Amino acid sequence: MTELTDTRAEEPQALNPQAIAKSLKPLLREHATVAEKQGKISDEVFKALQSSGLFSMMFPKRAGGVGRKLITHLETVAELAKVDPASAWAFGLLSSVSASAAALPKNISDTIFTTGKELVCSVAARTGTAKPCADGYEISGSWPYASGCMHADWAMNGVNILDEQGNIVDAGFAIMPLRANEQVKIKNTWQVAGVSASGSNTVTADQLILPPHLLLSFKNLRSGASDDPAVIAALEPRDRWPVEPLFPLTVLAPMLGAAEGILELVKDTMPKRKIIGWQYESQAGSDILLGVLAEASLEIESAWLHIRRTAALVDEVSPQRTLSGFEKAKMQADCGYAMKLARSAADKLMDIAGPGSFALNNAMQRLWRDLNVGSRHNALNSRLSMALYGRAILGIESNLELLADIGPKPSAENT
Repeated sequence: MTELTDTRAEEPQALNPQAIAKSLKPLLREHATVAEKQGKISDEVFKALQSSGLFSMMFPKRAGGVGRKLITHLETVAELAKVDPASAWAFGLLSSVSASAAALPKNISDTIFTTGKELVCSVAARTGTAKPCADGYEISGSWPYASGCMHADWAMNGVNILDEQGNIVDAGFAIMPLRANEQVKIKNTWQVAGVSASGSNTVTADQLILPPHLLLSFKNLRSGASDDPAVIAALEPRDRWPVEPLFPLTVLAPMLGAAEGILELVKDTMPKRKIIGWQYESQAGSDILLGVLAEASLEIESAWLHIRRTAALVDEVSPQRTLSGFEKAKMQADCGYAMKLARSAADKLMDIAGPGSFALNNAMQRLWRDLNVGSRHNALNSRLSMALYGRAILGIESNLELLADIGPKPSAENT
């Protein structure tokens, strides 16, 4: 039987984001407790991430990046999350949103990236308003759960766009400066049981004046596609990525990494750990616990199979053709189901590890808490995602705001 070779291992570390992430894990592990207490990525880890170049690994080539595939980003975030899921969560969103900002039209990206090191966070929920004024738009609102905002220079947040009479006429994103700006503040509201280091606090704006080009309206985005062959030829693969699955995939990656991190710790301790009160030399001597270990491992592997299938649709298929609503519904279902598998695996592994794994000085309990909090994000809700896919199968209207058209599955479609 021919042995498969992991070509990533042969790639030079300077060109291999996952190898760089692996090299940074000891530093993240060392500072994970501090990051949790401070409610943000630790200063030392943040500086190391900046120096590594990982924040810009997804930037398009026209913005000085290398145009990495989505699966590379997911694997890199998951690698960091094996020791600190919360910091990996913040990194994953900052790097992906910043790359999306770098892919915007040049007049916008040039405004954001004056040094090239700027970072952008985002809250898509339209909990703010954009009202026309003499100098552009007046932005006001409050956006909770702004992951990574403690390290961001800009926030790209959802707004309802009003007319002169205050009627909602469109929606979009306001790109707001977070530094040295009296009208924009960050409120420390992220007091939670897990994923604390993501720094998912609340961004507020009070009558912030933005120039017109820093308000991205959905109407303009939809009508902005060009028929110019030269423009079309210059598009990079990420310019054709579907928007709908990107956020679920990005926040799922640290959850899969957390489950893998618990698995690694359990595998390391089982041969050495006694089962108090039972006649086994170690946990590794119990076929029952070995079976639980195997089941948990397969659940994590199965979760990755679903995610790789979805990432392949983004990386390989979407640059060639527009994905259907049915495919996107199935991608959401893949994310929700993978979340369910990861959380189930983590619970089984903690059953093996026993009560000692919940001691505050044990890294397992932090990984488990981060996974249990983060995996309950609405974007990863397993039951809602299954309902969406069931609707797509039967051709019933969507229950997801971001995805209006979901099915039924075309008879000739290869999914």
